Amino acid sequence: MEERSKDLPDECWELIFNRLDHHSDLEALSLVCKRFLSISNRLRTSFAIVNPTILTHGTISKLFQRFQHLKFIDLSEFHGDIDLIIHEIAQSNLDLETLNVSNQNCLPLEVLKLLGSNMKNLKVLNCADLMVFRDIELVVLANSMPWLEELDISHPRNYFDLSSALHPMTSSEMSVTDSGIQVLSCKLTNLRKINISGNHFITDRSLVALSSNCVFLREIVVKDCSFITQKGMHFVMSHSPNLSSISVNGIQIPPRSSPFEDPLSYPRTLCTLDFYDLVISDEFLHSIAKACIPLKRLTLFQCSNFTVSGVSLLLYAYQSLEYLAFVKAEFLTDQAMTDLSQYLRNLITIKLKFCSKLTNSTFFTLAKNCPLLKDIEMEKANLGKEDCTLDFVKNPRIKSLNLAWNSHLSDECLKKFAFICPKLETLDVCSCSGITEGGIAEILKNCCEIKHLRIDDCGGIKSIGMGSKLFKLEIFQAACSGINDKGLAMIGERCCGLLNLDLEGCLEVTTGMVKEVVKNCKRLREINLKWCQNVNVSLVDWMVFSRPSLRKIIPPCNCFPTENQKKLYLRHGCLVC
Repeated sequence: MEERSKDLPDECWELIFNRLDHHSDLEALSLVCKRFLSISNRLRTSFAIVNPTILTHGTISKLFQRFQHLKFIDLSEFHGDIDLIIHEIAQSNLDLETLNVSNQNCLPLEVLKLLGSNMKNLKVLNCADLMVFRDIELVVLANSMPWLEELDISHPRNYFDLSSALHPMTSSEMSVTDSGIQVLSCKLTNLRKINISGNHFITDRSLVALSSNCVFLREIVVKDCSFITQKGMHFVMSHSPNLSSISVNGIQIPPRSSPFEDPLSYPRTLCTLDFYDLVISDEFLHSIAKACIPLKRLTLFQCSNFTVSGVSLLLYAYQSLEYLAFVKAEFLTDQAMTDLSQYLRNLITIKLKFCSKLTNSTFFTLAKNCPLLKDIEMEKANLGKEDCTLDFVKNPRIKSLNLAWNSHLSDECLKKFAFICPKLETLDVCSCSGITEGGIAEILKNCCEIKHLRIDDCGGIKSIGMGSKLFKLEIFQAACSGINDKGLAMIGERCCGLLNLDLEGCLEVTTGMVKEVVKNCKRLREINLKWCQNVNVSLVDWMVFSRPSLRKIIPPCNCFPTENQKKLYLRHGCLVC
């Protein structure tokens, strides 16, 4: 193989390797020859570091020497010594562009300074959900990394025991405040995107500072900020000429104060509006319709005080809309969606969640009238409640369906959906108690491109049925479903390309049949057997040593591997947790 590979230059092999469906496929190629190892190392640009990485290698410096072209490192699932890890990252020769340090306890100040001094090309930093993140950390970050373009400082937990404090703590010592945002805005003048959600002490002053000092600001996310008002949002939209996306929740927007009323007061680049839990009105929607902005994405999540009339006028004005989401819009009916669909011919994604009056009729209408549609989500609607007599046609562009929590959804409905969506790749029907293996069998029979199937909490599905092999199915989630040994046998026989298998809470699967599935699925990387009471814990050893592709096993609950056993498994490349 090494001799034949010399016929092509490295650039050609890189093009070939880049067309692989999953980055894990590079592992096998890296074992073929030293040349392929070198090429695959160069192609790895992202890396997620978790605790087992350190237990296995002792240090990550060797990994950085191997993967010298990394651009993105994710530490969000790492729960060890974050100080040590960031020191190693900062002292490496990597040319990082993105770093995710979310979900950590805190970021030591000296570590932030070191990171800033060595990572001059770092553009994106995610510091969301930190245990401690206050003005002092924010100011050090701003002084150390003034070249940042995207920053997420959302939802710091900042829990302090005030009863044990030596002196009364100021708001700045406990959280991010307007003062910290003011410093940040003056330092990060190239800032393009920021998420300040969940910082409860900031006010409209922070929005004024960001809009005034960050002239390149394109995206801002402001959720769960108690002191932000419509005046602050009005200022952002009036003073951010490059703003393209705004996400906000929990404020009331009186129609007469809408920033869209004055054509000179809003950015002409605004293409994304995501509104959550807002009290709006038809007048407000009318003002957006009159604004003639290049709107491509609209989300109205649990918003109130508006009607179909306002939505209709808005959609009529923006028939180039590509993404539309309504959540808990109880006034939407099948007839309303039929009327609105005439304006949605360019729509690619639609989400109609918790809209309890929408039935099969809406699904058929969307599939027929929206020729570019790829993604439909109708979670907890009323699918299957009424039998629709409308004619339905195939829409081969539809790739993804989320139909979860539709208790009336039936096998007959799934059969129709399978006919309409022959190129379906992702299907979620979790918690749909009315479907059985007959409906799933129809989906798998007619949708040969299926890659991801989720049937969690579907007690009526005991098997996927017989049929041809499903070479493209990679992820099968069946937690707490009715899957039994017979069904598992069908999975092992038909789904030999599986990467991820979730059987949590499947009480009728046994050790022998799980073993057969693992034997047949030679690419399997993750398997979840939690609460599988009829699976013997001894199977874990066998899986680790017999299926080298496995990277993660969640064993039955009566399995308690020792630390030495865990380390042994890790040396074989598998995390057992």
